[in-house]
Amino acid sequence: MESPVEGNPRRRTVLAAAGAVAAVAAVDSCSEPAAESHQPADLVLTGGYVHTVDAEDSTHQALAVKDGRIVYVGTTKGASRHIGKGTKVIKLGGRMVMPGLHDGHVHPMSGGQGLLGCDLKYAPLTVEEFQEKIQAYLDKTKAQEPDGWVQVEHWYLQAMRPEGTTLTKADLDALDTKRPIVVKSSDGHTTLVNSRALERAGITSKTDDPGGGRIARDDKGEPTGVLEDDAGDIIARKIPEPSAGENLKIARTALAALAEQGVTTFMDAIASEGGLRAFSTLADQGKLTARAHFAAPVNVDDKDPLKEPTRLRRAFDSGNRITARPRIAVRNTKLFLDGVLQHPAQTAALIDPYLVHQHDHWIAGKKKGEQYWEQEKLNDTVLKLVDAGFDPHMHAIGDQAVRAALTAYAAAREAGHKSNRLTVAHAELVNPKDIPRFGRLDIVAAMGFHWAKPAPDSVDSVKPYLGAKRWAHYEPEGEINESGGRISLGSDWPVDPLDEWTAIKTVITRTAAPDSPFAKHGTMTPHQRLSRATALRAATINGAYQLRQEKHTGSLERGKFADLIVLDRNVMKVPAEEIAETKVLLTMVGGEIVHGSAELD
Repeated sequence: MESPVEGNPRRRTVLAAAGAVAAVAAVDSCSEPAAESHQPADLVLTGGYVHTVDAEDSTHQALAVKDGRIVYVGTTKGASRHIGKGTKVIKLGGRMVMPGLHDGHVHPMSGGQGLLGCDLKYAPLTVEEFQEKIQAYLDKTKAQEPDGWVQVEHWYLQAMRPEGTTLTKADLDALDTKRPIVVKSSDGHTTLVNSRALERAGITSKTDDPGGGRIARDDKGEPTGVLEDDAGDIIARKIPEPSAGENLKIARTALAALAEQGVTTFMDAIASEGGLRAFSTLADQGKLTARAHFAAPVNVDDKDPLKEPTRLRRAFDSGNRITARPRIAVRNTKLFLDGVLQHPAQTAALIDPYLVHQHDHWIAGKKKGEQYWEQEKLNDTVLKLVDAGFDPHMHAIGDQAVRAALTAYAAAREAGHKSNRLTVAHAELVNPKDIPRFGRLDIVAAMGFHWAKPAPDSVDSVKPYLGAKRWAHYEPEGEINESGGRISLGSDWPVDPLDEWTAIKTVITRTAAPDSPFAKHGTMTPHQRLSRATALRAATINGAYQLRQEKHTGSLERGKFADLIVLDRNVMKVPAEEIAETKVLLTMVGGEIVHGSAELD
């Protein structure tokens, strides 16, 4: 049986607000909100539309900041009492101010590396175009022949043209190079490699599939070059790790991209030691421009699930004290329960089989995907993690995997772990019986808002294989929210482009971009839309809640850190489609400007 959790999320508007949670584990007791002071502030923003995301979603005209914290929120006249001789004043000219975005599921090192390397940019490509783009990169980097690894990022597998196109190692073997090539699909679950890469990794017809993945094979049993999920790790282990200097460059590139989008807090959803070391170095140098959380990986084959997370926490976590200057937190763990829904992979675990097309009819097939963890082992692992003070974060996409995640979390709640911030990432398909469990168990659903629209990876490669009944519960942000669950924003960059404002627009409208060929499909499952206010709460205070810092960030209230953004438009008032065009004019973390300029005029 599931036990109700103290602070039922059905009252989510109040509970998600800053200061509404009575007890938050691992929050520093010496970082309590400061009392209002009329001493001169360091900074005053005045004459704007200040959307606070407090318990009432109240709006004001101005705010004042001192020592990295907000000391006043209210009228322009009231803010003037905080202006002294040394106060910097930013005249907003009616522009919107809101809390900085909290991205609760992102891969910054992969994203930053993709911006610096061979980038296919999520484009729909024919085989010829695919080959031309990679060959162009090969031609530019001939100095790395014949042994330098080629890593190709942001391959939109489901958008290959014509529809149904599949690739094998032969398509890469045809390129003019001797180098091993690794092409990573943007969904992060399929890897395509050439024959040289298979050879370097020792993958042959005799190589066994790993526990959490699959090596695709032809009729003769030979590897085709397609590797699903953990099978890709066989290749990854052979690729030389970037140097410390290269990792620093990747981390700086990622931070700049996040700041430009208005992200002031993020969680790396599968942390690497190299990435942690790079971000920690930047933190030590005072150059970390966002509050950085990291989820240590826990694999189904790990003999001791605590060993690696504990080692990384001891090495890199900066402690529970939260300060105006961003620091490093290693208090989350990442578990993969299944793969993806999209055809042809279909590795996401379903309760009922995927449909297949036979004789002009769609009927139940035999394939149900793969659940990588047995329930008993998952329950035991989650309990060990929460006992050790970690907050598990589970990748679960199919309705069976989501059910397994919720069942494991229910066991943890029943065992007395009421304060842990337990998260299901993606939750693309949820059985209606499981929707209310998010609220009852106080489980955060970190959702990829980008996916809530008609696209090749939804109406083409998912919808027909689920059927109308299940399709109604695809990307169920609306249902989870209405049942009392808490939604947070998890962009999953670089699975999708880092475009937070298009993502926010998408979860509000559930439509493709007007110039997309998929715009003709109109609104996808309109009952799953979120309101503007709810979408902004998901991207701010709910993300702060997920990461145990809602007492300090996520809303603009007196005593909280000045983690805020200034926008070029009022996203609460412009036509919904225009939200996608939003530009962040200024990003501030702990009172320090990390993107843009104070000279807004």
